[in-house]
Amino acid sequence: MSAHQASALLLVGHGAAAAEGGEGLRRLAATLRARRLFAEVEPCFCRQPPLASLDLVRSPTVHVVPVFSADGVFTRRIIPERLGLCGPVSRIAGRRVLYSPPVGAHPAIPALLARRARAFCRSRGLAPERTALVLAAHGSPRAEAPGTATDIAAALERQGGFAEVAAGYLEQPPFLAAWPALVSAADVILLPLLLAEGRHAGQDLPALAAAAPPPGRRLWLLPGLGRDPALSDIVLDLVAGGPPS
Repeated sequence: MSAHQASALLLVGHGAAAAEGGEGLRRLAATLRARRLFAEVEPCFCRQPPLASLDLVRSPTVHVVPVFSADGVFTRRIIPERLGLCGPVSRIAGRRVLYSPPVGAHPAIPALLARRARAFCRSRGLAPERTALVLAAHGSPRAEAPGTATDIAAALERQGGFAEVAAGYLEQPPFLAAWPALVSAADVILLPLLLAEGRHAGQDLPALAAAAPPPGRRLWLLPGLGRDPALSDIVLDLVAGGPPS
């Protein structure tokens, strides 16, 4: 029997005011639910229904995993305030609630991105050592937590195998629109760190990739990280690495 079969898993995503997206989080919840490791698995959001709430599950132990690509204002303040959390472990109305770091902060993310980029290079006949990677992150006008994308880019650079690795943002400098200045390789792969599938992943990045590149250069766009099947294993590892339930 799984150690979590008397526990609930609550996956918390960003969501959007217009209720766009959310498909990726619901698909991740369905994948984890099918593995029958928890009594309950429910997706919820900060900005669209179903809104994040412990009332969505009934189990005496609840594992809360923020499905965010960075540790920022949502993971540090908004989600804990909404759920009434006081740290990694909280006692709320007789229940034990365990709060994990965000998915994007997991140490396996750089290797996962590198694996996806290498597979894409093979499929297109690109030489990785002559191909640059640009990580596409959301960022914030308030620049709350830009570190995740730059930290992941640095980890990929240390691993080697690609011509260059840089990070760019949709809502803070350095902006993704300036990708030709971020790297110099002729072939550039845009790797979204976005876990949701809303406007940014569905509209903004495809529009950027469809724009005419500078002469002699090509920009390739990979699907968002939220579509990778390895994400469910990362969620389980975050749960396993937390305080004992």
